[in-house]
Amino acid sequence: MNDSSVNKHRVLLTGASGAMGKVIGPALVERGHFVRGFSRRSVDGMSEMHCGDLTDRDVVQAACDGVDTIVHLGAYPNPADFLEVLLQPNVIGLYNVMEAAVQTDVKRVILASTIQTVSGKGRKREGVRGADEAVPGNHYALTKVWAEAMGEMYARCHQMSVLAVRICWFVRNQKEAEHIVRSNNEDVFLSWDDTCRFYTLAVEAAQPAPGEYACVYAVSKPLRQPTVDMQPARDVIGYEPQDVWPNGLGFEV
Repeated sequence: MNDSSVNKHRVLLTGASGAMGKVIGPALVERGHFVRGFSRRSVDGMSEMHCGDLTDRDVVQAACDGVDTIVHLGAYPNPADFLEVLLQPNVIGLYNVMEAAVQTDVKRVILASTIQTVSGKGRKREGVRGADEAVPGNHYALTKVWAEAMGEMYARCHQMSVLAVRICWFVRNQKEAEHIVRSNNEDVFLSWDDTCRFYTLAVEAAQPAPGEYACVYAVSKPLRQPTVDMQPARDVIGYEPQDVWPNGLGFEV
């Protein structure tokens, strides 16, 4: 719902046609924000769309022009070959976005990281995982550790507000719903509704302040016991999850 008391932002949403982008974009628009979607194909629900590839520096910079906030979701979202699949979107694409943010004077960048940045600990050693550690178990997660480090550097060196979000298991479809149950991973579930709550707060919150960086987890309520530290997201953006598996999905389980 459009709230007249909210300070409206002009947001660039990369990865707008992805599973999360198609959920987050319309929620921000409904809230009253201007959302420019960016992806390789057009998608409904945005204020406007720019179609292009993250590896095209000129196209990325044009998409950044005139916005104050970037929600950067665009990436290859799964473990894959580093040179053939991950390098272009996850490394070069990220670099292009951050450099364009500097050139166009974007004040705030919200980077998509992943819980896989700590997956290398192994199930038996996990416990509650903090946002101040990184133990990647695959090259996809390694690109996200690099994204977090890049975010911290750009906040410090360019006076940006940068929030890195370790996204937990955003269940995209029925197949993934079955997988999360089979693997007993409901405690790292992130619902569609909580995703919208989280990213609305991430765009609107005053923290991190300019020149500051924070890394937090985006997760719903645990079914059994917490496996990630939820306190930083409370402290930085005021996020309190509302859903527990399987509530808040965009489809019936």
